[in-house]
Amino acid sequence: MMFTTALFVAALAPLARGWPVFPLPCSLFSGPSCICPPGTDYSESATVALIGATASNVGRKVNEFGDILWQGLVPSGLQGPPNTPLLSRRYVNYTTSVGAYTFEEQLVTRLVWLDGSFEQFYQQRGIIPYYSGNGSFSGNWVTIKGDRIFDNQTLVRYSSYSCQTGHPIDFAARRESSLNNVTVILEAEGSLLAPSTFAVSSQLW
Repeated sequence: MMFTTALFVAALAPLARGWPVFPLPCSLFSGPSCICPPGTDYSESATVALIGATASNVGRKVNEFGDILWQGLVPSGLQGPPNTPLLSRRYVNYTTSVGAYTFEEQLVTRLVWLDGSFEQFYQQRGIIPYYSGNGSFSGNWVTIKGDRIFDNQTLVRYSSYSCQTGHPIDFAARRESSLNNVTVILEAEGSLLAPSTFAVSSQLW
């Protein structure tokens, strides 16, 4: 009986962690890893950097959904009240290996803790067909998380899972540049108070 109970508890462990036992179709609720629609390919990307500034100062740059200048981008349009989950949307022009496209992105969650740590989750809205061929951008689910490590050290993780035909966006290169930009911006305004690291990535295609 004890052995049977142990097996049952072990089987429930993945559910307790919030992950499905079997992969689900990729969506807001699936989490990684998941199953992409036919004709698209699953990918994961995670980029991290240690930034020598307070978590609140890093969050001022990184956790503002409507302000993505730190990514070298300016939204072509904003919709809804600022920083409001499910209501805030932005339209962003991305250059990819298959052309330039406008993506609609929706803020899903935005959290800020008392120590300045933060977390933001957003998703691509709708399916965007490629201009030529049968491919598409069928989904991108992105998390940006900043954790206060010390008074002037913030660990930032910028990660996503996505469904696209082929791999027309090098998320790792784009996000490394973005997080390195944050360090440069904070240094220029005098908010960088400790050493920082260059961003590094792990990407699964």
